[in-house]
Amino acid sequence: MAPQDSVEHGKRHFGGRLVFTIFFICFGTASFGFCNSAIGSTLGQPSFLHAMGLDTSPHAEALTSAILAVFFAGGIFGAITHGLLADRYGRKISAAVSAAIMIVGAAVCTGTNNVGVYIAFRFFCGWSSYQFLSTIPTWVTEITPPSHRGVLGNIIAFNIGMGYVLASFLGVGFYFVTGNSQWRGVTGLQMLFPSLLLAGIYWLPESPRYLIAKGRHEEALAILKSLHARAGHETDHFAEMECYQIQQQIDFDKGRKMTYLEIFKHPTMRKRALITICLTWCMVGSGVLVINNYGSAIYAQLGYGTLDILFFLAGWVCISMLAPFVCMTFVDKVSRTYMFAAGFFLCMCTLIVEAAVQKNFLGTDNKAGLAAAVAMTYVYVFFYVVFLDGPMFFYIGEIWPSQVRAQGFTIGITAMCLSNLTWTAAAPTAFTTIGWKYYIFFIVQAFIGFVASIVWFPNTLGKPLEEIAALFGDTADVVVYQNDLDESRFADGTGMKMPAQAEEVENVEK
Repeated sequence: MAPQDSVEHGKRHFGGRLVFTIFFICFGTASFGFCNSAIGSTLGQPSFLHAMGLDTSPHAEALTSAILAVFFAGGIFGAITHGLLADRYGRKISAAVSAAIMIVGAAVCTGTNNVGVYIAFRFFCGWSSYQFLSTIPTWVTEITPPSHRGVLGNIIAFNIGMGYVLASFLGVGFYFVTGNSQWRGVTGLQMLFPSLLLAGIYWLPESPRYLIAKGRHEEALAILKSLHARAGHETDHFAEMECYQIQQQIDFDKGRKMTYLEIFKHPTMRKRALITICLTWCMVGSGVLVINNYGSAIYAQLGYGTLDILFFLAGWVCISMLAPFVCMTFVDKVSRTYMFAAGFFLCMCTLIVEAAVQKNFLGTDNKAGLAAAVAMTYVYVFFYVVFLDGPMFFYIGEIWPSQVRAQGFTIGITAMCLSNLTWTAAAPTAFTTIGWKYYIFFIVQAFIGFVASIVWFPNTLGKPLEEIAALFGDTADVVVYQNDLDESRFADGTGMKMPAQAEEVENVEK
């Protein structure tokens, strides 16, 4: 049976309320983007280097590496914390804990003059950032209707970009401020987005899938009705059908929660885990955060001054904020498999050009060649965000079933942090010793991602979350096929009991 059948195809089962809700929830990913980007401009501020003694310390390179690496080390703990909290206490609690940790970490980093204390609390900033990056996509994926999961899921990437842009342009603005306020201003503003999220989190809806798993069916149905009703269609029964399918699937999955060891022992769960690890590792391994966090060093090597560098960084992240809008125009029309493959291939091509340009023009006075090196970093981030960044978040949410979805994000974000830790920590020494050749590692990983996408990544386009198990061969795990249900069967408006004409489906053809 083709996806997007009569119930779903061509209909927009949401209105402005859902868009606003997702945007507000995604203040969590904006917190990640701001915190991740702020360090790039901070490391370019002379006052920060002086305050932390990095302008005179013989260990400045190692300390800079530690400032960046500890962020990703903290991220591993954040991903694990998400796995512990999200299923037990809910997505809202996990997001609230992330916000509180980031506020404390950012406050201490803002007030300290000691590089050791700064490094220690950068760990907690990383913890909260990657807990956000695990929790928010899980939450968003579970409140979006299947037909527009890609479009709405890209709000995650847009808010990450928004955080990047604000941090970078504030870095430019604070460059003209004298004294320690030059770097403390941007560092302190890391508290902005988590504070906004924490202030409004009480009024945000919990994940309906979490509520149903906890036996709170009426609350879940009310949330689905409020979020998935089309404008002018308040009696639309899609939400009731959706609630029914979620309930049946979760009832079927009760007692099937797995430990991480059991996930890797189970063939189809292991396949999901390996896809998730490959996707996140190769995305980060293609060099995106190395280019972002070491942008100031890269552009300095190309011969540009401090103010030019700050503008370049700000322009670079503008691309990351605007590119999700391009993605939204086609993301729910194109195979997920081909989208990821195209992203990795195009990133690989731009990295090859970047390496070639740096090899031939780095250290020269050839302005055209140096400008081309800067331009390639812009082209690279455009392809990265359009084809990989936003789609990655909702794709991981799609391929993992509800009973282990939080663990799936923990696995993915942990792999992302380890990849970040590996390539970012090595960057200062690598750029000093082998220079442009460091890009070869990124090119290879982009190529691996390209091949893996084509060979192993299933296409989840348009599938309800509860039906994606069939793509992995778990046909017996799909107990309801929503596309077989007719809206008229829910005319009583309850949607909470099995329709007379519907039967459980134990085997669903792909």
